[in-house]
Amino acid sequence: MIPYKPYAERPVYGAYHTLLRDVLENGLDKTPIHASLTQNQGSGHQTVRELTGKMLEFNMANGFPVLPIRDLSKSFRGSLGELIGFINGATTLEELESFGCPKVFWEQWVTKEKCAVWGLPEHHLGRGSYGASLAHFQMGEGEKFFDQIVALEKQLRNLPQLRTHVITTWNPALSMGDKDQGFSREVVVAPCHGNFVHFTLFPNQKELHLTHTQRSADVPVGLQFNLIEWAALGLMAAHLIGYKFTRYTHFLSNPQIYDIQFDSVSELLSREPRRLPTVRIKEDCTAKSFKDFRVTDFVLEDYEPHGWMKIPTPN
Repeated sequence: MIPYKPYAERPVYGAYHTLLRDVLENGLDKTPIHASLTQNQGSGHQTVRELTGKMLEFNMANGFPVLPIRDLSKSFRGSLGELIGFINGATTLEELESFGCPKVFWEQWVTKEKCAVWGLPEHHLGRGSYGASLAHFQMGEGEKFFDQIVALEKQLRNLPQLRTHVITTWNPALSMGDKDQGFSREVVVAPCHGNFVHFTLFPNQKELHLTHTQRSADVPVGLQFNLIEWAALGLMAAHLIGYKFTRYTHFLSNPQIYDIQFDSVSELLSREPRRLPTVRIKEDCTAKSFKDFRVTDFVLEDYEPHGWMKIPTPN
């Protein structure tokens, strides 16, 4: 559970606006790999503006990070579906869709042509991607699989005092690869988020804190979804072990804004900050493990967002 303050007593959340403005005004420009790809020719995309080493902090009593800067009501459920798919080991477009992740989240990234670059079949994210790393982490052919989610749950329940409640979506041998060492990259999109997720439990207070490190963050679009996903994992963990989820810290190694997003970011920055909403797990939820949760177990309340707006992304 999350010990929320009444909605009217929550402060407005302005840190996301500050991050957007910081990247826009202080970031350094460079030419990303996306700009050279055929599919982006004629889109106007040429540069990306980046910073390093930023952080967003959430006192969960002040609300859940479904940002109200644009209406994420539909994306909220899609983000949950993506996370639930990942923790259940989903590695294909069809598997993700079966857990409630909309096709639009991934279909442009897992085309036949893009998958072929990495020797993968159409619609396959790869063995170095999120679901594979979380539910069957491996170093190469013939190696044993390691299910991080199962191991994490056992530790949280049985040894809450440990400092090793950590999972990762980054498998260096397969997410990055090095053919000179005998490993080929086996992932269409190298995991951008969930790269270092650390649960800290305080047994005396029955409190759970979560810190998350994100390698690469598309601040106007992807980051909004990523905040939902990993905060939801914290809520799941708290529900399973009977703790209160009280603090979430999201570290950003490399936040960026693409040039084709500048106009959209200006529009976002013109919108005043608002309070964060309530997200809870239904009282009749029957989940006994991380892998049991489904999108329908979550309820979004007290959400008063600005209007939805489409923001372009290179692909």
